[in-house]
Amino acid sequence: MLCTPSSRLPLSLTALVLVVACHTTPSSSASTGAADLIITDVSVWTGVADAPAASAVAIKGGVIVAVGTDDSVAGFRGSQTIVRSLPGTLVTPGLYDGHVHPLGAGRQHAGCSLQGLSTVDAILAKVRSCHEASAGDGFVSGRGFNLSLFPGANPHRRLLDGISSTRPIYFRGEDGHSGWANSTALARAGITNDTKNPEHGVIERDPDGVASGTLREDAMDLVEKLLPEPTLDSDVAALRWALHEINANGITSIMDAGVDERRLEAYAVLARNHELPVDVVGCVVVDPADPVAALALAQSLQQRFDGLPRLKVTATKIYLDGVLEGDTAALLQPYLNHADHQHTGNINATQANLDATVTALEGAGFQVHMHVIGDAAARAALDAYAASRANNGDHTLRGTLAHLQLVDSADHGRFKSLDIVANAQSYWAYPDTYILDINLPQVGQARVDRMYPWGSLARAGAHIAGGSDWPVSSLNPLDAIEVMVTRQDPSTNAGPVLNANEALSLDAALRAYTVEGAWLLHHEGRRGVIAVGAAADVAIFDRDLVKGSVGAINDASVVLTIKDGVVVYDKNMTGDVTAAR
Repeated sequence: MLCTPSSRLPLSLTALVLVVACHTTPSSSASTGAADLIITDVSVWTGVADAPAASAVAIKGGVIVAVGTDDSVAGFRGSQTIVRSLPGTLVTPGLYDGHVHPLGAGRQHAGCSLQGLSTVDAILAKVRSCHEASAGDGFVSGRGFNLSLFPGANPHRRLLDGISSTRPIYFRGEDGHSGWANSTALARAGITNDTKNPEHGVIERDPDGVASGTLREDAMDLVEKLLPEPTLDSDVAALRWALHEINANGITSIMDAGVDERRLEAYAVLARNHELPVDVVGCVVVDPADPVAALALAQSLQQRFDGLPRLKVTATKIYLDGVLEGDTAALLQPYLNHADHQHTGNINATQANLDATVTALEGAGFQVHMHVIGDAAARAALDAYAASRANNGDHTLRGTLAHLQLVDSADHGRFKSLDIVANAQSYWAYPDTYILDINLPQVGQARVDRMYPWGSLARAGAHIAGGSDWPVSSLNPLDAIEVMVTRQDPSTNAGPVLNANEALSLDAALRAYTVEGAWLLHHEGRRGVIAVGAAADVAIFDRDLVKGSVGAINDASVVLTIKDGVVVYDKNMTGDVTAAR
């Protein structure tokens, strides 16, 4: 593809796709010092403290070479420079998603997805249509149902039995921690009245002891091990779709918060073909109860997938507890909805084993990323990081705790002292049906009022990075940014507020998805800012988020996403824009 002079380009934004071709060969402007691309007449949020106002950005060879006024940047224009005037838009650094599951989202999209269905009748109608659309007697399966639509977050097998009493049906909930099976699926899995709960799982039961159809945590494996494995080709296609969606939301770097061998194989196919349109840090899922096996697995996969462009296997993932919806999150004080008032949930390792696992992983140079919902789990995780520091000394691995629905106030200051990142899924931080209908009876108003304490943690000096947990919730960072600021339902901009004292400023929320995301992935200084010398990772929105109403933040949309100077998403194009290098 020929690099065409800007005077011959069409005026549409799709002209910027020519930047892709220009960067597959030495830059045509290299000898003159001119930029490949200049964006003018915009507002620029740089992410740099006290930076002067800017309205233009120049990019050359995948690097930002100028940031300033239209006039000051005009000197970087040459005969080959593409110049785009985009009045009314906002330029930010390319966004970070610090906790996302792309292949899971792609598989869900390709299968029978129940995501976004708001009534039980709608869910059952979709399951029935998926059953009727496929032949044979194999599983009907998928993911994405809303647990809060069912009494006690416990969907019953009989609802699925009404669709088929002869064919196994099984779905994962949208939270990923509960499953729903019909009687045939339970029978094929060998689940009877005598089947004991797995060590870290729950088979929910009716009063007569018969399995209700809801399975929590490791109990899901009893059925899921029977599901057919996707092919590598189908997983590559699913991942490619998911990464396109990620780019369409202005995201240029991600932390995949749960990789295994198959997920890394799919990433590797794209990486070897130079098709990865984001930087990826993969977190290998390890068992915190077995430090020797955890380290061996992480090292094995790191070595196998070493050296691939834009893919780094430098982190590990520990699921330390469950979720409140299944009474499996680990709490310092008991749940209120249990008759004996003694149940406090579960931690998936003894403290000694957790300490040893984190110490071994960090000692070998792996960043540790933990799923933590309850305040007891948060404390155990912080204790494990403290044990690692005592054994390994200070380091810059940036241990990460994700979700953090409850954190005891006595532990807030430990995030700064231990250099721990609070990885915030802020789209959850408003009073939705999960919090009001399920969590409130479980833990009471006082604990609900201190959920998702981003403001308190920030004031205590913690790094707050943003992540979606997609497909568990919305991929769109603007949804989460709006909730960070308002603590209200972003779809209505009205209704109750979840503890306004925990809100962040818009500037802090934007930093969570740029500057702090870059810090989490060890990209600081090179990415996450609009600054001279930084990589040209850029998101352009169709309006100025900073000057608009905070209740309209998620009304904005991405116009362009640029990765290392290459357009990877253009709103005015249909289909993918391949990030050829």
